[in-house]
Order: sequence, then C-alpha cells, then structure tokens
Amino acid sequence: MWLTVNLILDLIAASVIPLFEETIDAVLALVFFLPIISDMGGNTGSQSIGVTLRELTAGLITPRDAWRVIRREFPLAIINGAVVGLLLAIVGLVWHGNPYLGLLVGFALAANTVIAACIGASLPLLLRRFGVDPAVASGPILTTITDLTGFFLILGGASLILPYLI
Repeated sequence: MWLTVNLILDLIAASVIPLFEETIDAVLALVFFLPIISDMGGNTGSQSIGVTLRELTAGLITPRDAWRVIRREFPLAIINGAVVGLLLAIVGLVWHGNPYLGLLVGFALAANTVIAACIGASLPLLLRRFGVDPAVASGPILTTITDLTGFFLILGGASLILPYLI
C-alpha cells in the first residue's frame, strides 16, 4: 500500500518542477543539482529514521520524546549540512564559475539536510503516536517532504536571485 501512496506523493513532489520552468530554462545547470539535493536529503532523513526506529523498538524513547530527539539531532544536522553544503557549493562554483550558483546549491543542500534530519528523527514517533507503523510509512513520507523541500529551496532560491545566475 505504501508504495502506491509513495507514487502519488512523488507525483506531487515532481509537480513542483514545472512551476519553475522559466528559471530552469534560464539556468539549465540547476537540473544537475536537483537530484543531488533531493537524494542527500532523503539519505540524511533515512539515517535519522533508522536511529529513531532502533531507539523506539528498544524502548529507549516514546512518541512523547519527539522534541528531545529533535533537539539532540539538530546540532549534528547543522554540522553535516554545513559540510556537505560547502562541498556542493565548491562544486557549483568550480563547475559553473558562478559564486552565486555555488552559494545557492550549497545553501539548498545544507538546509535540506537539516530539515531532513529533524523530520527523519521525529517522523517515526509522530506516526507511532497516530497508530501508523513507522517502519513502513516513514520512508515514503520523508522522501516526499525532502524532495519538495529541496526542489523549492533550489528553484525558489534561483528564482529570487536569477539575475545573478545568468
């Protein structure tokens, strides 16, 4: 069932991209970074889900501990986001020669990484609270959120600074 739900959610996430067709036409390099930013968000969130599921199963945390889990995850997510964001910013700068593109893709990846880690850490607890099996439902929901967030961050950001990217 969740694969079908995931397909529907993926269609929703992908529907964001055509909203920024003019921006993509102006800066085709953005297309290269879209899957990287969404994939890294998904991977980060999946790791957080795994840790939370392990602790939930072991009885170390309960759904009431969601804020504590997020507070614990947030500093590590900031560090990870900063590191991978900086690396991708360097790729964007070197590959395209545009510091604004580098800053944009670096920021988008860093922000998506932080968001994904925090959601991944808390989503299984929220799902458990509502009686949904977090082991089955967390992945598809997280993937959609991180894809949507990543697409909006890079494409929306590019739309805001478009004159500096061309």
